[in-house]
Amino acid sequence: MLLIALLLVPFLAAALLLVARPDGAARTIALLSSFITAALAILLWVRYPGSNVTLLDLAWMPDWGLRFTVGYDGTGLLFLLLTALIFPFIIGAGRREGADRPALMNALLLFTQSALFGVFMAQNAFLFYIFYELSLVPLFFLLLFWGSAVPGRLGSAKAVTMRFFIYTLLGGLALLFAIAYCVVQEPTHSADFNALHALRLPGDVQIWLFWALFLAFAVKLPIFPFHSWQPDTYTSAPLQGTMVLGGVLLKMGLFGILRFVLPIVPEGVEFWRSTVVWMALIGALYAGIIAFRQRDLKRLVAYSSLSHVGLLCAGLFAQNTYGISGSLYQAFAHAVLVVCMLYLVGAIQRRTGTTDLEAMGGLKHRAPRLAALFFLVMLNAVALPLTQSFVGEWLMFNGLWQRDGWMAFAAVTTIILGAVYMLYAYQRVMLGPENAKLPQTGDADQHDHLVLVPLIAVSLVLGVFPAPVLNLLDGSVQQMLSTFTALY
Repeated sequence: MLLIALLLVPFLAAALLLVARPDGAARTIALLSSFITAALAILLWVRYPGSNVTLLDLAWMPDWGLRFTVGYDGTGLLFLLLTALIFPFIIGAGRREGADRPALMNALLLFTQSALFGVFMAQNAFLFYIFYELSLVPLFFLLLFWGSAVPGRLGSAKAVTMRFFIYTLLGGLALLFAIAYCVVQEPTHSADFNALHALRLPGDVQIWLFWALFLAFAVKLPIFPFHSWQPDTYTSAPLQGTMVLGGVLLKMGLFGILRFVLPIVPEGVEFWRSTVVWMALIGALYAGIIAFRQRDLKRLVAYSSLSHVGLLCAGLFAQNTYGISGSLYQAFAHAVLVVCMLYLVGAIQRRTGTTDLEAMGGLKHRAPRLAALFFLVMLNAVALPLTQSFVGEWLMFNGLWQRDGWMAFAAVTTIILGAVYMLYAYQRVMLGPENAKLPQTGDADQHDHLVLVPLIAVSLVLGVFPAPVLNLLDGSVQQMLSTFTALY
């Protein structure tokens, strides 16, 4: 069973690292596990029949509505592929960080990957919730053990970690309450998604239940005004932890909206749609303005990610083919982009000893290859035509335009603002006169190319040929829209 293997390989590799603690071979074992899961995910894609697939259904605690039911559709497969394909680069990126206890760090990364796989393949709401919360545990310890203080703000890594934990825990409790309520209302008390999606709740119930469901995923994404944990967490977290957080973990919020909010409370979605879209767009604009004002490169990336996520949420709630397909496509593009940007932040910090934009300048004179890699990543970040981000943002723009011209205008303004602050960041780091106070730095080496070049190639290839991803999504997106339309 490919799905079970996908779930177990990183889990067993993580268990081996925890028990044996082979620090010298930890990264090799983690990389081997991640390459195996990437191959398994690609095999799932090759074998995908084009419709929803349930591959295993076992009774676990049937009296509580809990069954171990796993499967996937086009959307689930996209996120399984994303998780499997991005993790080798995340693990490989840690080679230069020199973190202590590498066996423990890589074990926590692999436990996180296993939990993420569980989220994206779960076909039962309670099973989804278990994996959803389990993914928080290893990341909590990554932040706690390897996080750094945030100068002038909360201070210690422990304080940042606890705020992240409390925010996500409270959101999870809201989700648990909503799931329990839906299961009680379901005639057979089933927690399977098929049963919950067929549930017809009264309109007034859906209006308040919407927020119980949406809150958990709004915190996880996050979108304004549930975002305050994110910038400090990005700044405090170790490089690999931030990559997991921004590249994959936040996508659980998007996926959760698709699995819970849109199909279970469609009348609530209809009632609150404009509110949520404007909340997401205002948050995206706000984050873009704050990003432009940042003087720390890592915090600029954090607010840039927050701005992109606001657009993803707005596109999803456009509730049309363009909006949903664009949002999901852009989720893939965002994962590639944020991992590249964070790796570049780490590479620049190792060479200069700082992430302060005011202390940089002229780095291209010392590191022309690194400047070229940064430039190619920046092209994807500003959504230049023929890049992956351009496809996703163009689709989302069309989806929002079909709903409301002013929404589309706000989205375009956010995109333009994003181009401005990314160009500003590149200018401050790479262009201009050299800062003589910076230490002598080396250029991009083979390891930097191994991490960045494949990801840049993916963004360019999928910018020119987006059909493989869009075709994968088409069936599940159309099924979702037809189900939603049928409820009215």
